[in-house]
Amino acid sequence: MQKIAISKTIIAIVLVLAIVVSGIVSAAVSTQLAIGPQGPKGDKGDTGTTGATGATGPTGATGATGATGPAGPTGATGATGATGPQGIQGIPGITTVNSSSILFVDATINPTPITNVTITAPANGVVIVTLNVGYVQMYYNNSCGLYLGTSPTSPNWNNLDICYHGTTTTGPTNEWVYFDMTAQATYPVTSGNKYTFYATALRYLGPDNSPMYLGSIRLIAAFLAT
Repeated sequence: MQKIAISKTIIAIVLVLAIVVSGIVSAAVSTQLAIGPQGPKGDKGDTGTTGATGATGPTGATGATGATGPAGPTGATGATGATGPQGIQGIPGITTVNSSSILFVDATINPTPITNVTITAPANGVVIVTLNVGYVQMYYNNSCGLYLGTSPTSPNWNNLDICYHGTTTTGPTNEWVYFDMTAQATYPVTSGNKYTFYATALRYLGPDNSPMYLGSIRLIAAFLAT
């Protein structure tokens, strides 16, 4: 039994030595193979084909509008257009004016002539007659009437133009009253004819003896062709 154990030990040692020697021999062979001469360079491989182009991507959103640029220079003035046809002739304006004035008149219950003015019509048209009374001064309640026409009183009294100012209640007062008055009327006239226009005043209400004074009076006649 003892001899067999020794033999196994020897065998194990021999196997180890064999493995070591085999490794040394393999390393030497590997070293000789590593440092051997370089082989020839292989041929270049073929170039690969180009890949297909990818599809176009979607269009991006529109950007914000930029600021307005400066105004361009002013263009040249265009040519003057043709003159239009002559318009319809308008009626002539006031061509003739006549007037008269007096400083003062005392109006009574009877028609009181104030003044008159004469005008010759240079053409067919109208005459605008205006009576301005700067002030009417009266004592006691009363009214002043102003008349305009182509006659001072009768027989055409009812055809006169009239305006009133004052009170409709008669009777005494202790107060002086002042006011101004204006009367105006228009009369048709024929070319070449002469016309006289009259102004008349009247203390209208009451048969009393109350004073009434008219002052700064002007009568104006203005002709207007039609």
